[in-house]
Amino acid sequence: MGMDPALRRAWTQIVTGDDYDEHMARIGQAQAGAGLTCQILLAAEPPVGGRVVIAGAGTGQALDYADTALFRPFRLTFTDLNPAFLARLAQRLAKHGLAATVLEDDIEQTAIEPGPDLLLATLLLEHIDWRRGVETITGLHPAACGIIIQENPEGMTSAITPGRPIPPSIAKAVEIAHATLVPRQHLIEAFAARGYERKDTWTYPVADGKQLVALLFVR
Repeated sequence: MGMDPALRRAWTQIVTGDDYDEHMARIGQAQAGAGLTCQILLAAEPPVGGRVVIAGAGTGQALDYADTALFRPFRLTFTDLNPAFLARLAQRLAKHGLAATVLEDDIEQTAIEPGPDLLLATLLLEHIDWRRGVETITGLHPAACGIIIQENPEGMTSAITPGRPIPPSIAKAVEIAHATLVPRQHLIEAFAARGYERKDTWTYPVADGKQLVALLFVR
């Protein structure tokens, strides 16, 4: 069983790269995701020449806000479900002078090669059955795993802030598909059950009283 069909359609046929990038930058999540990605890379310390996989990398927007020198020592793989997003990502890699493998992939039925030194997933588990996602990710036996999730202020349950103006293609997508926030403690317990302990946690405030939370798990 793969991804929910409505969510798949939203992310492969409805949301445009332009709208996604504009929205994520406006609410500060692109910048936060980039900062937290750099924290994870520095703390995980994959070996020089090691393999770093960034799953659900979207348009690669984080590269515009990250210190891309941090990525250079590694063999990079970027994956996403949406080929149009990956085309934008490939342009960004070229702009930043980074060499990488770019793979169209559904994390729930993944073709990622097992055994990466670090696997990173930012705001990916919100869009799939997250427990299955944890099983898939840990089933690839990464030495370390960085997961970035969104946490809302008390009382706000929807992933997108009620009343916030959003770009047209995203507004259309949320009519049929809803992201589901992942509770931090449940995530930590799910990784622990699969033999991964939490090594570090970082938080980064974003718009509307929310925060992004980065968790580094090691085997």
